[in-house]
Amino acid sequence: MSDIVKYLQNPPAEFSPIPFWFWNDELSEAEIERQMREMKDKGVEGFVIHPRKGLPADIPYLSGDYFRYVRFAVEKAKELDMKVVLYDEAMYPSGSCHGEVVRSDESFASMGLFRTEEEMLSNDAKIIAKVQENGRTVIYAMVQSMGTIRGVHENEDDGEPDAPRSADLLNPKAVARFIELTHERYYHELTEYFGKTVIAIFTDEPNILGRCARNGLISWSEGIFEEFLRAGGSKEDLRYLFVDGDPDSADSKRARETYRRVIFDRLSASYYRQLSNWCEAHNIALTGHPEKSTDIGYLRYFHVPCQDIVWRFVEPEDGHAIEGEHSTMGKCSSDSARHRGKRRNGNECFGCCGERSDPYKFTEADMRWYLNWLFVRGVNLVYPHAFYYSIRDGRGDERPPEVGLHNPFWPEYRKLSDYIKRMCFLNTDSVNLAQVAVLCSEERLSWMLAKPLFTGQTEFNYLERELLEECCVRDGKLTIAEQEYRVIMAECSEYDCLSAGQKAKLKEFTACGGTLLQVDEEYAEDPGFLDEIRSHIDPEFSFSGDTYELRFSHLKKGEDEYIYLCNEGTETISFTIDKGAERIKTLWDPYSGRECALRSDGSMRIPPNELWVGVLRRE
Repeated sequence: MSDIVKYLQNPPAEFSPIPFWFWNDELSEAEIERQMREMKDKGVEGFVIHPRKGLPADIPYLSGDYFRYVRFAVEKAKELDMKVVLYDEAMYPSGSCHGEVVRSDESFASMGLFRTEEEMLSNDAKIIAKVQENGRTVIYAMVQSMGTIRGVHENEDDGEPDAPRSADLLNPKAVARFIELTHERYYHELTEYFGKTVIAIFTDEPNILGRCARNGLISWSEGIFEEFLRAGGSKEDLRYLFVDGDPDSADSKRARETYRRVIFDRLSASYYRQLSNWCEAHNIALTGHPEKSTDIGYLRYFHVPCQDIVWRFVEPEDGHAIEGEHSTMGKCSSDSARHRGKRRNGNECFGCCGERSDPYKFTEADMRWYLNWLFVRGVNLVYPHAFYYSIRDGRGDERPPEVGLHNPFWPEYRKLSDYIKRMCFLNTDSVNLAQVAVLCSEERLSWMLAKPLFTGQTEFNYLERELLEECCVRDGKLTIAEQEYRVIMAECSEYDCLSAGQKAKLKEFTACGGTLLQVDEEYAEDPGFLDEIRSHIDPEFSFSGDTYELRFSHLKKGEDEYIYLCNEGTETISFTIDKGAERIKTLWDPYSGRECALRSDGSMRIPPNELWVGVLRRE
């Protein structure tokens, strides 16, 4: 048995899953303690306290009664040596303090911009600009979006009369009020536990307009128009923000990119930076995830950047594991962490990921598939969604599946929690030995360029173009943090958006012997695409046979090296390791703990839902 396999027979508690724990019913200290001890017994060493739909009105959010239970859970967590992540909303998306931000000041309500004609202008609208378009006067006006969030008490869900109002996340004063009402209150109640038992605050998919907002709006706030003008836009350009005319015209693309940048910068400064600074000042981590699966730019503000597998947007069927924007989310968080020196990155996973024919059906095998999908992409913190405090009176019907105490496989959950700990340990403080980087923007990661790399077992990372000037060039490699790249790929349109300094860095890279490939996404479908990339790198491992669903990663952690071999399909795959097989000391199944030798001819068979670790001989 290798040293690393022996060590992981009893994996460290630090790498435990940290489930969302839905507080969705009448609470009692006895039941809270019982469930915590159940979790601890199954190897679950922490949890997210998540106020959820079903919490009774006689336990108002952030009230004294609410905090009596929170404090009890945190005190008990300290006693049991468990960790607590606080959730910053009731229920989601984050940023409104259950509507209290708007109740404290109506001007803090979320805002939007709409396009209309004067006779249709509403009384509550603030005119931003009047423009002559095709012989008529068009008005652009700002109004409250009337967006809401999902609340926790009766009649507070989407479309219901008491749904809490969403706040203006583009307004720094509104966000400061959110922090004052939420974060400061938690700190006041739990000061002595911050940075010890309480390790983080989770912010969840902040939505600028809010849910169920008025139709026809785009995100807006006070001062956005002036920032749009300073960034090079004009009042005549506003039409393009509503997809007027040819959306592919140069003017339209320029206007929409200018607007996108303005909103990105404002949300970064007003929301994410404020939360990040507060958490850092109070000795805890900002964790959670932005609204979109491709929002890699916002992750710079998270101490533990995350993403969110939800609604089965990622699944083993129909190519969704490697196609579409959601297929990028695993590497979105892990690559952000790699390049920005963040030790952990996570995923809020399994929400609404039950089988399409039965959303309540979510087996142990299903969970393993999703976990493997995350692990082979470098994720090293798992936030299961969700453990339900109660499934009484239909409470289990709210965003199923239940993946904790009420699930049929709960008695065997220790196997899953140990598996999660082992894989998160392997993915922490390690370097994946990718030689290829795919350039991306703050909000777009190309899945089309990634797909043939996945199916061709050619490891890569997404590299934000913003980070290019921080990279160093040496020996024909572009280096950042602990990563070294021989090949940089950029879509032609992505390359055109680079700054002069970023292009200069790539020119230095190519002059030093590195390879820059400027390609259109469609070229990724060409059979020669992968051959061209491989001609510029020196892969240590290669494979033949049934490899389309085979996912591969090669990592180094201290003096240890290992590879992941994962079947991401629905059928058993058979393949041969043509190059590198001699380095494999042993094959290890981190789920079952089984260890075996590689066959002499380098052939392997991997059933669905399995991931094997090849422990390599030290060179």
